[in-house]
Amino acid sequence: MTAADTIAIVEKLIAFDTVSRNSNLQLIAAAREMLSAAGANLRFTYDPKGTKANLFATFGPQTGGGLVLSGHTDVVPVDGQEWTSDPFTAEVRGDRLYGRGAADMKGFLGVLLALAPQIAKLDLRRPVHFAFSFDEEVGCTGVRHLLSDLQNAKIRPALAIIGEPTEMRVVSGHKSGAVIETAVRGREGHSSAPALGASAVMMAGEFVALLTKYQEELASIRDDFFDPPYTTLQANVISGGTAVNVLARDARVTWEYRALPDRDPAEILSVVEQEANAAIVARYRGGAPEAAFNTQVLAAYPGLAHNAESPAVKLACAVAGSNRTYAVSYGTEAGLFQRSGIPAVICGPGSILQAHKADEFILLQQLDQCAAFLERLIAEWNDESVLLQ
Repeated sequence: MTAADTIAIVEKLIAFDTVSRNSNLQLIAAAREMLSAAGANLRFTYDPKGTKANLFATFGPQTGGGLVLSGHTDVVPVDGQEWTSDPFTAEVRGDRLYGRGAADMKGFLGVLLALAPQIAKLDLRRPVHFAFSFDEEVGCTGVRHLLSDLQNAKIRPALAIIGEPTEMRVVSGHKSGAVIETAVRGREGHSSAPALGASAVMMAGEFVALLTKYQEELASIRDDFFDPPYTTLQANVISGGTAVNVLARDARVTWEYRALPDRDPAEILSVVEQEANAAIVARYRGGAPEAAFNTQVLAAYPGLAHNAESPAVKLACAVAGSNRTYAVSYGTEAGLFQRSGIPAVICGPGSILQAHKADEFILLQQLDQCAAFLERLIAEWNDESVLLQ
C-alpha cells in the first residue's frame, strides 16, 4: 500500500454523496468490490426501506472473537455552507485533502480499504473485521442493526476500535447525547389581549430559559476528564408563530443534551418536563386550558464510559505508545459497542475541529499515521502472546 493508493480511495469515497438523507448503497457497492477482491467474507444489513446498508467484512479465521475496525459511511449536509471547491470532489492542496467527509470519516475508511489486500495476505490467527455503518450522524442508527445481526449470528467480537477523528490520540470516553424536540401548544388570539390566550412562542422562550437555568445546576457536577467537564444542554432550533399581532398557537424547540456517561439521561428529561409544567404551563392555563409541552426524543446514543482495564484501551495505548487516554464531548458508535459487551476505544485520523464545516480537510500526514497505527495494531493483535483479559 502506498500513500497514493490511500488518497485515491479516499477521493473515490468522497465522490459518493452519502449525506444521511441519501442512500449509501453506491459507496457500499464500491467497498464490496474492493473487499471481495481482497478475499474478505462479507455480511450486509439494511435499513427498513433497503436504501442503506451496513457492511461487515471478515479477514482470517471464521472463529469467535475478532478485532473490529469500525466507521460510518454517512456525512453531514453541505447546505448553506460556503465551500471554495466542490465538497464531493476531493482536492489535495499542499499537505491537506479537502472534501466532505475527509475527516469525518472517509479518511479512516479509505485507509482500511487500502490496507485490505495487505491484511488478506497475513496468516491471521484471530479475525480482523471491518464494520462500515450508515446513519451515524443522525443517531448511530445503522450500527444498531449491525450489532443486532452479529448477536443473532452469534458473532462476538473481542473488542472494537472506532476510527472517528481524534488526531490519532486514544480516546476512552465520550458523553451520551440526544436530539430532542419539544412541541409547545398555546391558544391563538389577538396580541392586544395576551391573557385571553397563550403565545406558544413566549412559552417556548421561557422553556429555553429553563434549559439555561438547569444547565447551571448541572455544571456543578463535574468530571474533569471531559471538556467541558459537565453535562451540557443546548437549544439550537426554535420555530413558531404566524404574525406579529397573533398569539402563536404552536411552536417547537429542538434541543440536545450531551451528558457525562455516568449520568442518567432519563433524569434529565424528567426534570425538564416537570419543571416546565410546574413553572411555565401552570401560568398559561388560565387563558388556554390546552397549553402544554410535549417532548419526544428524536435520536439518542449512549456514552462511552472510561475503563482503564478495557482490553481495547490497553491494546490501543500499547500500539500508540501512549500512557494516557483522552475524552471527547461528541458522540460515536463506541458507546453502542460497549453497551453490547464489546470493549471499545476511539482512535482515528483527522481533527473533529474540521468536521461538519465548509472546506473540511484532513492532513495527509494523518492518513499516513493512521495506516502505520493500523499495521502495528493488526500485527500486535495477531501475536498469540497478546492475551485478552
